[in-house]
Amino acid sequence: MTRKHKDRRTFLKSVGGTATAVGLAGCAGLGGGSGRDYFKLGAVTSLSGDLRFGGEVTQRGYDLWADTINEEQGGIEIGGETYEVQIEYADAQSNPSTGADAASEMINDGADAILGPYSSNVTLAVCPIMDQNSMPHITGSAESPQIWQEGYEYSFGTIPTVSIIGNEAASALLNLEPQPDSVYITAVNEPFSVATGDSMQAAAEEAGITVENYEQFPRDTDYTNVVSAAQNADPDLHLHGGHIGSHVNLVNAAEQLGYNPDGFLMHYGVNTGSYKDGAGAQAPYTFGATVWIPGVDREGGVLFDSPQAYADASQSAYDTAPDYTQAGSTAAGIVFQEAFKELGAAPPLSQDDKDELIGILEEIEVNTFYGDVAFETGGEYHHNNINTQPLLIQLGEDGSPTIVGPEESATGEANYPVPAWDER
Repeated sequence: MTRKHKDRRTFLKSVGGTATAVGLAGCAGLGGGSGRDYFKLGAVTSLSGDLRFGGEVTQRGYDLWADTINEEQGGIEIGGETYEVQIEYADAQSNPSTGADAASEMINDGADAILGPYSSNVTLAVCPIMDQNSMPHITGSAESPQIWQEGYEYSFGTIPTVSIIGNEAASALLNLEPQPDSVYITAVNEPFSVATGDSMQAAAEEAGITVENYEQFPRDTDYTNVVSAAQNADPDLHLHGGHIGSHVNLVNAAEQLGYNPDGFLMHYGVNTGSYKDGAGAQAPYTFGATVWIPGVDREGGVLFDSPQAYADASQSAYDTAPDYTQAGSTAAGIVFQEAFKELGAAPPLSQDDKDELIGILEEIEVNTFYGDVAFETGGEYHHNNINTQPLLIQLGEDGSPTIVGPEESATGEANYPVPAWDER
């Protein structure tokens, strides 16, 4: 971990000093030195509603970080003293406006920093609140490029934007032999999923492959209609952007109607238990986009020695294998941990401390089990960590994922074209 510059604080104070909007005068954490002997982080995520599975994934990631640093090191060491981490959660209820209200409550309640929502929709509602109140915020999940294009000063993200993940995973799939001539693209009409579909469309066009159609539809659509339209187009591959429930509905409808392209690429979450349980016999051979799995060849670092050590810790704590969103959420906590150390201020943090923390985060470089984390400063990826390599994975017959692209990262060969439904 290094910090290269120390003059960011002055700039941030000039930007954020006049924009405090939500109850700052009553915020217990703003004065500093009031005697709290632990770091208090707020976490806004979806613990109910139709995105609750993803919200629970982020919660496991944040909790595993806090529990591990508290149990193994007694907390975060500042000036020879250790301070435990406590996370307080607020339920966004899968709703952006509820998430924004919850973020405001966390700020009013004196949080030292905020861990971000699961979904891009809620994150896009929360980020302006963070800037208005000069509150450091790292999301370990949200991937919409809109978040970083807005140039928010107080928000950061550990997972690369889906415009990178979707594009690079689709490109790896389109390079498999035999190369496809055509694709059919679908996406749920919401920021993350549309950005995913857009990235897949860009990859196909860059490869000179015909896009038979790019259909966007609401979350509660009738998937038999979606599949019927795709079946009539008869593409070589079907690429889809959405959350896990939409993937399940799509492949189940495809099996029922006998729609058999040479492969399905889904983003996000094909290697999660929820997808495999929901899709059942339709899950094997699905392609997915990710940035981390337990078997990826990366060095460990702060707090966890290796990707597998992290996976083992998750299995022990929650009896479930982690996916990249959980890993990215834990990495968000680790980055805050190292930034707090660099800051060297005991909790509760003052507003000056929080402003200085942003400068530290902009220059920080942290080696973790998830990969090396560093944030862009400026441009379309402002404050996004784009260093983590996207991967193309495919589920085997037993549901385990294998990295099949890009070629330099592959740990196995793809089963492609995939078997027809009645041949499995």
